[in-house]
This record gives sequence, C-alpha cells and structure tokens, in this order.
Amino acid sequence: MKYLLFILTFIVFLQCKSQTQVVNLTDCDTYFNYSSGEYYHKDKNNILNSYEGVWKWTQGNKEFILTLIKQKHHFNQYGNDNYYEDRLVGYYQYKENGVVIADTSYDDLNQDYEIKVHLILDCYSQVVSIRFDDYKKNKEYSIILEKLSATQIKFTGKEKGDVLVSRSGPGNYAPIYGGNTFPLNMVLTKQ
Repeated sequence: MKYLLFILTFIVFLQCKSQTQVVNLTDCDTYFNYSSGEYYHKDKNNILNSYEGVWKWTQGNKEFILTLIKQKHHFNQYGNDNYYEDRLVGYYQYKENGVVIADTSYDDLNQDYEIKVHLILDCYSQVVSIRFDDYKKNKEYSIILEKLSATQIKFTGKEKGDVLVSRSGPGNYAPIYGGNTFPLNMVLTKQ
C-alpha cells in the first residue's frame, strides 16, 4: 500500500511539474499561450543579474540614481494574459544642486501597473524597457541598457511619441510637457 501511494504521489508530482512551460527570455521564435497561466519567461542565462543594484550618473550639479531589482517568477496579469516572467523593476531619483527633482521610490514594485521602471530582456539579449516614465513631464520613454563593464552601463532613451502617460479625468488626457526631466543618454556607474 505504501508503495502504491508513493507511485501515485510521484505521478501527481510529475503532472504538476510538467504543466509549467519554461522558456528562455530571449526565445522569441515560438508562439506561446500567454493566457494559460502555465507559461514562464525565464532568464535562464542570468543576464539580468548583472544589472541589479544601484547605478549613478553625475555631471556637475546633476545626479541620476537608478536602482534595479530582479524579480524572479513574477506573475503578470494584463487583460487576458496571465503568465510568469523574470523582470527588472526599480526606481530612479534625479537631483539638481542637491534638490530632488524626481523620485519614484514610492512605487509598489510588486504591481504590474503604475510602476515607472519596468525592464526585460528582449530576443536580442538587450535589456529594454516595458515602461520607463518621466512622471514630471508626463512622458514614457523607450530605454535600452547596455553593459559596458562590470561597473558601468550605458542608458539610452528616446521618447515614445504615441503614448499619453496619464489622464486628468474621464476622456481628458493630461498635457505632455516639452523636454525631459533627466538626460536620456548617460553612462551610469555601479555603487
């Protein structure tokens, strides 16, 4: 009887284990069912690990600090999609003359919506933004992070022209302001 119970437990374990489809983040050649809840987009090569940490850029009296955290097996639920993924989330702080101009450290990084810094690894092994918001200017940017060395990354951004970040009321979009709160081309050093 114990032997039969062991075999049944083992079969159930294998059944449960086989239901999750684990795929490398850089594998984009195959279609996956994002709505099944059984799909896990995993950083199998641990590329995102080297981007974790606190990164800083300074120039004269200006300072930009970017904090990135890798979240493993994060459950995403967007519309009909529900799946798991490894991702980088975080927050930034921008200062001029020691005065904080922008600070997103209050974001709840466990959310899928309303976080201002959300990056993933794309098909070409580039760390790119799903979302990177400049809430002061009401803009969203496309960001690419490039590893220059163990202690430096290049931050390159461009404005997404087709996105309005927030609404000021039902049907009324908030205005988009000119310029950027922080530079869109920087080399950041790990702290």
